[in-house]
Amino acid sequence: MSNVVLSFGEILYDIFPADERLGGAPFNFAYHLHAFDFQSRLISRVGVDARGVAIVSFLQRNIGVDLLQRDPLHPTGTVRVAVDDRGVPDFTIVEGAAYDYIEADDAVLQAVESAPALIYFGTLAQRSAVSRSALDVLLARAGSARILYDMNLRGNYFSREVIENSLTACHIVKLNDEELNTCKRLLQYEGEDDVFVEFLMERYPLEWVCLTRGAQGSVLYHGGERYCMEEAPVQAVIDTVGAGDAYTAILAMGILRDWAPGTILERATEFAGAVCGLSGAIPEDRSFYRPYLHWKEAVKR
Repeated sequence: MSNVVLSFGEILYDIFPADERLGGAPFNFAYHLHAFDFQSRLISRVGVDARGVAIVSFLQRNIGVDLLQRDPLHPTGTVRVAVDDRGVPDFTIVEGAAYDYIEADDAVLQAVESAPALIYFGTLAQRSAVSRSALDVLLARAGSARILYDMNLRGNYFSREVIENSLTACHIVKLNDEELNTCKRLLQYEGEDDVFVEFLMERYPLEWVCLTRGAQGSVLYHGGERYCMEEAPVQAVIDTVGAGDAYTAILAMGILRDWAPGTILERATEFAGAVCGLSGAIPEDRSFYRPYLHWKEAVKR
């Protein structure tokens, strides 16, 4: 089975009051899976500014830059982040970033036609018609790859059309309870959450739906069954930036490695909780992954 995972979308700098750190959900997702020996390939775009140069340097030492495009006209993406006393972030996303102009160039087309195991995408990079068109081209050529849509709704950078097109294109969707309520409103659906998820799975080609509910844990829907996991206790929350991306990375690994649904929930919850103990979305020290690396060898039951 292919070990290649393509991740499409933003790589950017999260600008905190005291410093700035590398982030962006598609990058965070790819970085975590790379640590578990997947061949992560990030399809994104950065400026030729100082931040873009720093990103190129960082990725050259990590997951690689073969699908990272350089944009001479638009700046590297940035997000201003304010974290409250509970560690919950509030994001102000700067518009007109390089990742809004990702192209379906020859390198991208060759990557998707090389039979990756999974393709990941979110919503934010679809706010621009240019990147959205590139994603459409990529997904149209996805072949047998699993398609994972991590909804990640931010600000007003989404629409019913984008969400419905994304759900139509994917096999796996991860969303939180607020995003579920937004979907219910946009689709003019009234009723219980479980019934709405069943409606989504009947309407779209969804094999897996993962619903995260913060302190109330998470739920995984698959094969006509509903699996639940209570939120694992977190020893010390520094901030929750990137916790959802960490969860999604383990969700993807579990599906690709054919873990039991309960195992997926337990491990995704544990790993996301560990990331809450970091400052920022990804660890500075790779030893952070050491307690979890045995997961990559796990089998189903």
